[in-house]
Amino acid sequence: MIFSLRFPLHPFMDALRLSLFALACLTLGLAKSMVFAAPPNTNQILQFRPRQTEVLVATPKPEEEASCRVELVKGTGKSSGWVLRDSSGIMLRRFFDTNGDNKTDTWSFFRDGVEVYREIDTNNNGKPDQYRWLNSGGLKWGVDADEDLKIDSWLAISPEEVSHELLRAIITKDQGRFSSLLVNENDLKTLELPEAQARAIREKASQAGLKFHATIAKATSITEKSTWLHLELGTPQCIPADQLGSRADLVRHPRGSMLLEISGKTEWIQTGEMLQIGAAWKMADGPAVGLATEDENPNRPGGNRLDLDKDPALKKLLDELAALDQASPGAQATPEELARHHIARADVLEKIGSAVKAGDREPWYKQLADSLASAAQSLLTADSPALKRLRNLETQLVQFMPGSNLTAYVAFRLFQTEYAQKINKPGEDFTKLQQDWVNQLTRFVQTYPKSDDAPEALMQLGLVCEFLGKDQDAKGWYSQVVKWYGDKMLSGSSLSVKATGALRRLDSEGQLLALQGPLLANPTQTFDIETLKGKVVLVYFGATWNQRNVGDLAKLKLLTETHAGLGLELVTISMDANPATPLEFLKKGQIPGTHLFSPMNANGQEGKLATDLGIVVVPHLFLVGKDGKVINRNAQVNSIEDELKRVLK
Repeated sequence: MIFSLRFPLHPFMDALRLSLFALACLTLGLAKSMVFAAPPNTNQILQFRPRQTEVLVATPKPEEEASCRVELVKGTGKSSGWVLRDSSGIMLRRFFDTNGDNKTDTWSFFRDGVEVYREIDTNNNGKPDQYRWLNSGGLKWGVDADEDLKIDSWLAISPEEVSHELLRAIITKDQGRFSSLLVNENDLKTLELPEAQARAIREKASQAGLKFHATIAKATSITEKSTWLHLELGTPQCIPADQLGSRADLVRHPRGSMLLEISGKTEWIQTGEMLQIGAAWKMADGPAVGLATEDENPNRPGGNRLDLDKDPALKKLLDELAALDQASPGAQATPEELARHHIARADVLEKIGSAVKAGDREPWYKQLADSLASAAQSLLTADSPALKRLRNLETQLVQFMPGSNLTAYVAFRLFQTEYAQKINKPGEDFTKLQQDWVNQLTRFVQTYPKSDDAPEALMQLGLVCEFLGKDQDAKGWYSQVVKWYGDKMLSGSSLSVKATGALRRLDSEGQLLALQGPLLANPTQTFDIETLKGKVVLVYFGATWNQRNVGDLAKLKLLTETHAGLGLELVTISMDANPATPLEFLKKGQIPGTHLFSPMNANGQEGKLATDLGIVVVPHLFLVGKDGKVINRNAQVNSIEDELKRVLK
């Protein structure tokens, strides 16, 4: 019932289908009347297929179409649309008119009942100009400005998805597809880098096209049958804005290499440097054949290629792993289904780790640890087989590779999983668990001070100490992150910026709150909290994916409206991945105030507004006095009203 569409629709056929569907869409504007035009049938809806290639969506077989049903659904205001469900009631398609102008402007496609792909017509001319991959479909968000069915630029795309797009561009020899992945002038303006740095990036990117064509000419073995296996990246590096003199931090992967299977053998293609621009990773260089050299890429998983022709057993294992990943359970999967999937991956990864040469094992064992930890955390039981296997793996590594980065990686995931198991056990003393967690984290950073996970462990120590009310201890841990990693291009350099913000936040009471950032509804406009001096301000960091967000904002709305006459203002900072979701939520809830945007990036790192204040947990609320100074740096929504009454007098 699932198949992959690998071709765009012919423009003439697309236009014809649009015209055939137009009559059915007229009912969108008649939702208030008692008489409707004939709704579209299943076959008419299924004529609309994803316009982008390699999109995997649920589609009924011809013999199943008769059991599907089409429903008219209403949105807010005049918005409405059509939904197609299969015989079990699982959603397959949703075509929607979001603004009530009688024209479909959003086409949504589903897999396993979850939306995985969406096409959007933002200028209401009947043609999509934005394409989004969602949930298990990925996080890509592409813009097709000239509506020719080709992505011109990306608003969101992960490094892995960049490498997938690069491979497709090489296979199809599509210069335009490759160019959409490159850093452009708008990106450089967004970063506001000093001219010297911007010029260096611009010059390298200008040569990327030549390297792309050189790679095509050299990599003649890459064909449609070539398979993407893995993207190898080192730890991302963060150069703080204050070091560069830029508007934002520069987050980069200096290099990357993707592993391909080609006719039974493996081949490496270098991606070159990647930069993070908002929620999108962009290439700043062209590709090259081969793996980065040892001195260029110290994090590479060994330099030897895998000859799968000479090792059919290993090829079979890689094929099994690829098949498992392709059949990964969706967001609606049960804990049992997720645990079985991760255990199956771990079984294959363990065999791969044993089959490859010693120098190539690290990335496979890291994936093994991740799969075992995911399986154990899916079903948090005391006798979890996955947890036992993870413990055994750590024991073996401690014995044979003591102090190594790989051993630290496995150890960190082991005690994170053990902590998750304990914290979810009914009747446990939560404060004692937190203190035990502090002790375990402390032992970890003492045992593995140079590991990639040490900075994160130090940040966790600061966070837990804050929770326990031990602010001085928290400052000590955050200070260690800054001291150890602040001036080095190491794994903790980006966290050092966040730790600096946490120190600033912990010392913020009685100090002026510096808060400037882009408006959620119009990112080109910048808000400065200085403009609200003379008023009491509640500053709320939140995200729609957080369960407390709805209740908190409802209470803050009531407080703001109740005390507006006394000079109370609300400022919210959304940490969602993109602005559309919080915009819709705030509009629907009619939340008053000024709303800013500080999105999380593809690596889960917070935006500048959150980083500057070291926001480690959301939601987070500040109370700011009329003089612009912080009164309470850790205010609670449920108990803030009494404090407000005192300061608003």
